[in-house]
Amino acid sequence: MSQESKFRYLAKNTLLFTISSFGSKILAFLLVPFYTNILSTEEYGTVDLVTTTSSLLLFVVTLCIADAVMRFAIEIKTNHENILRYGTRITMIGCGIFFLLLFPVSYFKLIDWPSYCYIFLALHLFLSSFHSLCTNYLRAIDKVRQVSVAGILSTFVTIASNIFFLLIIRNGIIGYMISMILSLLITLIYEIHHCGGIRTIFYGSVCDKNTQKEMINYSIPLIFNGVGWWVNSSIDKYFISIICGVAVNGIYSVSYKIPMIMTTCQQIFSQAWSLSAIKEFDKEDKDGFFSKIYNTYNVFLILVCSSLIIFNIPISKLLFAKEFYEAWKYSSFLLISVIFSALSSFLGSVISATKKSKSLAISTIVSAGVNIILNAILIPIFGALGAAFATSISFFSIWIIRLITVRKYIKWKINIFMDFIAYALLFAQAFSEQFEKHLYVLQLSIVILLIFIYRKTIKEMARKTMQVVNKKQRRL
Repeated sequence: MSQESKFRYLAKNTLLFTISSFGSKILAFLLVPFYTNILSTEEYGTVDLVTTTSSLLLFVVTLCIADAVMRFAIEIKTNHENILRYGTRITMIGCGIFFLLLFPVSYFKLIDWPSYCYIFLALHLFLSSFHSLCTNYLRAIDKVRQVSVAGILSTFVTIASNIFFLLIIRNGIIGYMISMILSLLITLIYEIHHCGGIRTIFYGSVCDKNTQKEMINYSIPLIFNGVGWWVNSSIDKYFISIICGVAVNGIYSVSYKIPMIMTTCQQIFSQAWSLSAIKEFDKEDKDGFFSKIYNTYNVFLILVCSSLIIFNIPISKLLFAKEFYEAWKYSSFLLISVIFSALSSFLGSVISATKKSKSLAISTIVSAGVNIILNAILIPIFGALGAAFATSISFFSIWIIRLITVRKYIKWKINIFMDFIAYALLFAQAFSEQFEKHLYVLQLSIVILLIFIYRKTIKEMARKTMQVVNKKQRRL
């Protein structure tokens, strides 16, 4: 495939995933004032802990089989349904074991949660497991448009159910949970239909024993990768809840809403890139495709991050209710963590293309250890701010390890020295925000300096954009 075709394929999928994800992610961002005015800090913190727990259990319960389904369904040209059915079998067994273990935990109240939290956890995990499986399968067989429609459907259901349960009948935390379950359920029904229906997913033969073994060997290390990634993204909330209290965790959880702007862009691109990385893998990177995409992506993330740090406080004033306002203190370091998370995901897709999933697991386990140690040291001293800084450093460590690893599998050119200078400037900007009057002159100077450092890449990005616009105009 020519370089232009590779760019076109990546651009097409990015656009479709943008349509799929943008509405729901922007909706989640815009609904922050709605949630923070209706739910207390304790309620918001509780829901966040339950959904965070569900996201951790997802890796263990499903053995990350959804990732294996996507990887092998892309590679195997026929009988994709057999791959999906094997994934379904593993998911059903995992969920069944989980439900059996959850019953005594909830009956004896081993975790101090109300009964409805256990019910929500079970439903959320079950629906999320099959949502992940169906979404990955649809992506693998190039039904990206259907994934986009599923994202739009999820957005509409979320809006309608939030209005009904939180605004009209005012069910509070329980209504919020029901809204999330309904969104997952209706979206999943649509996805199952486009996967071929219930019969295709649950009935029929599965892939041969050799393929099953390969899929399990591929997915097992991804459990450790997923758990490690979860630790980097979520363990801070448990540390904060224990050391500082659930109310502080509610405030800290809200601080993730501004980084969600960047996370949305990262997740959209990551979904599209994971397909391109597998299909277009070239160890020599002869046409420079991987290098160009990485460098452009890196510059885009740096500039967006720096701009959002400047506007962090005004956005917080606009979005957050008074009791959540101090969340701005933590957002900037979490914004920086998104850069390293995004670049690590980019590199992870390249490693996945080689099926070296153990390398992914090693990088995340090491960084998870860094995260736990830093949380234990910094949170007692600096509170939630220490947690935010620990998160940024732990994702930085994943990026470093994967960058070294990827160089074993592919040859590409990046200016690591220039990038390190840029990252140091971003940390300086985040620290300057913590001072009185927030040192806006220094922050603006850093933004200008970053633009100067990457001026060549920015010009190239602008030139490419104008070429695309001109082509579209000529066609019209």
